[in-house]
Amino acid sequence: MIPQETIEQVRQATDIVQLIGEYLRLKKRGKNYLALCPFHTEKTPSFNVSPDKQIFHCFGCGIGGNVFSFLIEHEKMSFVEAVRHLANRANITIREEAVSDFQRERLEKISYANQLAVDFYHKQLHANRYRSVLEDYLKGRRQTTPEAIDYFKLGLAGTEWDSFIKHAATKGFKPDELVAAGLALQSEKTKSYFDRFRHRLMIPIFNLSQKPIAFGGRTLKKGEPAKYMNSPETPLYNKGNVLYGLNFAKKAIRERNHVYVVEGYFDLISLWQVGIPNVVASSGTAFTSQQARLLARFADEVYLFFDADSAGRNAALKSVDLLYDAGLEVKVIEPPEGDDPDSIAVKQGRDGIEELKEKAVGFIPFRIRDVDIDTTGIIGKEKLIKELSRIGGKIADPTRRSLFFDEAANLLGVSAGLFREGTAGSADLTTTTASSKKYDPTETAFLSLLFNNPGAIDVIFEKVSADDLDSKELARLYSAMIIQYRASGVVDAQALIDNRADPAFVSLVTQIASMEWQPTQIDSEADQLTRQILERKKKRIRAQLLKKLAEAEKAGDKEKAEQIIQEMKSYGL
Repeated sequence: MIPQETIEQVRQATDIVQLIGEYLRLKKRGKNYLALCPFHTEKTPSFNVSPDKQIFHCFGCGIGGNVFSFLIEHEKMSFVEAVRHLANRANITIREEAVSDFQRERLEKISYANQLAVDFYHKQLHANRYRSVLEDYLKGRRQTTPEAIDYFKLGLAGTEWDSFIKHAATKGFKPDELVAAGLALQSEKTKSYFDRFRHRLMIPIFNLSQKPIAFGGRTLKKGEPAKYMNSPETPLYNKGNVLYGLNFAKKAIRERNHVYVVEGYFDLISLWQVGIPNVVASSGTAFTSQQARLLARFADEVYLFFDADSAGRNAALKSVDLLYDAGLEVKVIEPPEGDDPDSIAVKQGRDGIEELKEKAVGFIPFRIRDVDIDTTGIIGKEKLIKELSRIGGKIADPTRRSLFFDEAANLLGVSAGLFREGTAGSADLTTTTASSKKYDPTETAFLSLLFNNPGAIDVIFEKVSADDLDSKELARLYSAMIIQYRASGVVDAQALIDNRADPAFVSLVTQIASMEWQPTQIDSEADQLTRQILERKKKRIRAQLLKKLAEAEKAGDKEKAEQIIQEMKSYGL
């Protein structure tokens, strides 16, 4: 366990806007910041980050929390890992005591195994026995610079069957633990263990926190049927949620507001070497909605840049609707016949890439460039109209969607109404899913004002008790606020959610604390809301007592009736 005072020190040393800004594209809105939520699909930003309260809350899906919560949800870290990660950022030394948490230990073990593999393979690449791979293949054929080799932590899996297993054993790893990490395999026949990667150039794959989670292995053996072998999915690695190189490129993508998407690892590395850092690789697979949303957090424009006849290009184009669905503008860079991003970067450098970018075409003209509009029959045009209607219908912004349809109609020589008819009857794509639970507006506003620290907060706590609130959930939160205030003298939203295992309670805290008020409203509104809650309490008590009085009178119990009347007088009823 980490001492509570250390957790508090780490929390206070971490700015939530700066932290989340490393993962999402935040836009200032009033006192707070908005972004597209990373935890559910949405077109209109509803993810709110409060610099004052140091919390986040999505008003679409309801998830919320503080700096620790964000890393736990977004990076799948344990609480201890999140504290440790942020402590390292803030140069804070932490003292930990071991805890028995099987799942956390398993994830940490897999993470450590991957880091161990990165270091092992990188060191092995520089071993004398494999000098030809480094000098002839990487530096010679690939023209990969020493700086790039170190920056991307490129490595080498040797020809031995179990060299990494033996190395990992010296660090306390059992073979079955390496199997769980995707770094070893077990023979079905002999039940013996062997390295998953052998005789391959190793490219580590990192998550956005720079943590190695998987590998891509490029074969160095002639005649090998699998040119590339990637790690299997593990508790840390889901290939549909990862884009290679985004951890390196996220800052440059955000600054430039556009991203190049290439197919292969070395396409990306070659562009980086010539001074183009805002690039990610699709690794030859179709986009997933999660990957498209990842890109949308950092940029508005995507430039698809593939070899003209590659399978990766075709896969990417088939899933371009997911990019539009994420709110991105899509353009296509067309390399000269026989070239690819890697070769262009090597031969023409950054200027050659930038020149091709300037000639990039929008997706619609690219899609129909090989279609002879004059000779295409009705069926051919119908298919194109339906395809483009489906893609355009994914564009959330109505102005951009209308312009998309107008351009398609103009190029096909048909009415734009045909495209709009193709999307009629579909759900409103601009509507954010409102999953945040709705509570009584008076009680919700009352608690949100307390988070804004009205001057009479101590008086309010004396006047209104938790029992005075109708909602059990809000009453529970109010009780926690009273306890916190009496213990520390403040009501602090992010401190309330530290170490909370109940996501519903965390969501409730961040939902209410994220509501904004004008400073001039706080005192007057707090007084008014306090009166309303107390008045509702009196009405509720009066109704209950009147019911009891009627029952007593019906039963002829005059003594009971008189007691109830006196009780009503004591409440001023």
